[in-house]
Amino acid sequence: MKNSRIKKVAILAFVYFFLITFIKPVAYSEPTEKFDIVIKGGDIYNPSTEHRLSGYNLGIKDGKIERITEADIEGKEIIDATGLVVSPGFIDLISYDPNDIGIKFKILDGVTSNLAMHGGTEDAKIWYSRWEKRGLPINFGASTFITRLRWPIVGYGVDATMTKESDIKKLVASARKNIEEGALGISFSFEYVPGIQEQEVIPLLKLAKEYDVPTFYHLRSSDTSQPDKQLEGVQEVIDYGRETGAAIHIMHINSTGGTYVMEEALKMVHDAIDEGLDVTTCIYPYDYWATYIDSARFRPGWQDRFRITYSDLQVGGTDERLTEETFNHYRATTHYLVAAHGSMPEEEITMALKDPIVMIGSDTIIEPSLNNHPRGAGNYSRLFGKYVREEKVLTMMEAIKKASYLPAKRMESAAPSMKVKGRIEIGADADITIFNPDTIIDKSTVKSPDTPSEGIEYVIVNGVIIKNKDGIIKNVKPGKAIKSYFIDKTLENKPIDLFTMTIDEDIKSSLSDAYNIDGDTYVPLNKFFDTIGKKVIDNNNGDIEIDNILLQLGTNTAKVNSSDISLEKEPIIYKGNTYIYQGDLQALLKDEYDITLKDSEIHIKTLSLGQGKNENESDKIDKEVESISEKKPSIISIIITIILAVGIILAALTISKNKSGKQ
Repeated sequence: MKNSRIKKVAILAFVYFFLITFIKPVAYSEPTEKFDIVIKGGDIYNPSTEHRLSGYNLGIKDGKIERITEADIEGKEIIDATGLVVSPGFIDLISYDPNDIGIKFKILDGVTSNLAMHGGTEDAKIWYSRWEKRGLPINFGASTFITRLRWPIVGYGVDATMTKESDIKKLVASARKNIEEGALGISFSFEYVPGIQEQEVIPLLKLAKEYDVPTFYHLRSSDTSQPDKQLEGVQEVIDYGRETGAAIHIMHINSTGGTYVMEEALKMVHDAIDEGLDVTTCIYPYDYWATYIDSARFRPGWQDRFRITYSDLQVGGTDERLTEETFNHYRATTHYLVAAHGSMPEEEITMALKDPIVMIGSDTIIEPSLNNHPRGAGNYSRLFGKYVREEKVLTMMEAIKKASYLPAKRMESAAPSMKVKGRIEIGADADITIFNPDTIIDKSTVKSPDTPSEGIEYVIVNGVIIKNKDGIIKNVKPGKAIKSYFIDKTLENKPIDLFTMTIDEDIKSSLSDAYNIDGDTYVPLNKFFDTIGKKVIDNNNGDIEIDNILLQLGTNTAKVNSSDISLEKEPIIYKGNTYIYQGDLQALLKDEYDITLKDSEIHIKTLSLGQGKNENESDKIDKEVESISEKKPSIISIIITIILAVGIILAALTISKNKSGKQ
């Protein structure tokens, strides 16, 4: 009996000894930050810095991109983007008023912002109010439509000119009011309204310059039958820009202005830019245009001007090709839109796509009648399917830049919200299009313009998924109005004022684009390291080499002289640049510099040879200290356990002995 009790006590003591010595308690950890949406494993393309980040994860919260990281982050909704392209949402710069049918096809083509800059509105206050009340799944905005603003003054006639100074002042006042109520710029359709002439254009452009909003042009002439006049339309608007300083955007230069003279037209644009003028342009990636049969474009002589004939014309939404008889009948009695097959050389489309300044705009929205050009449904998928994947005319990054970043940049001066769209950066709006690069393609045709594109897997607008792999999500309307800065008072994060770097107390320079982000100071990698004489090589895949330092975007570890260094914060992409947390500079440079940080100052002192700690020795010491601190509790635990075990055994023996004596 006695031996049995001793054995039980000894077993209990051993179990206690084992648990206390070898089983470590689970450490308490803070709960992992949970995002609204996490996009995992895709190929992230950011056109503002031309980074392609493969296998990274993207965290979205409250409508914004909050994290781009290699860490495994969690979200309420997870999108597995493995094998897919994660791109900024496409911004259709040259579209028209929204409608329920057309917006559906925009979404299925990857569009997240629909801007009616070809046309627009004569009453921005009413226009925006109407669409805000209805709600839309994608963002929306409009220009000042000069054609309609002229109607109350000179009537509906397209040839009516405005010569009275009082009428011109009235027109300019109306345009001013419209911009102040939210309109994003001023749009002109010279070919469709040839009565618009210089005497009214110049005052309007002076207004555009005053308010720093862009002006948009459907050019006056596309006459290929007169070689000496082919480029007059391009020259006209460049001259307007030179005279007034206004920003000029030439819409669809492939169909109006550059047809058959694309090389010369693009050279004129580049020469204007080199001169210091603000001139941009766009195309749609199709080799045929479409317009209304009763428009001024089809005035007599159109066959010679455009090098086409009746049989080249097809009524949109049907398979009907025209004859002279049906053309004349429809022109007199209908407002049909007709597509003009063979009206633009394919080689000029590829030439324009290869040009780095040319952006993409559809010039169409599908209407309930379906009497439209197929570009309203397939514009962007055609760009990526035909011209990127199949024909390799341009790279994925180049195409994404043309579809998102360049349009956003064009509109930034007028619309504050455009400064955080068209890019995948920390703090940017979460307008994102995710597509399959192997399957994306347009399917719409002139006969069936309402055929949706394929390959667009997800569309996210302001942090809300509006399309997933199953299709468009019904009754979800996160789209926001994109308005001029007169209405949109969104505050922009500005650089820290007078941020300076002082090196060895005698070299002082400023960092004009250091930022405070959520209470932490970040400095631009390139400018900081250039200032201290270190060469930065950004491989645009997340890896950044700086002499003996290797950094990685979205990772809080770095290497210095091949040794691992822990960073407090991950390097980030922000406002078109790569940034590093100011507090991590000392850890990266402690062997070469003594760095003192203040609110808006960095003081750098060069250490003499041998003054800084050897990195390897430092690491070794740190590891030894860490090792000792880890071992210490284990030794103490063993000693305490042994003492307790011996005490328990002795106590048990005493109790057993006493009980035996009593028996």
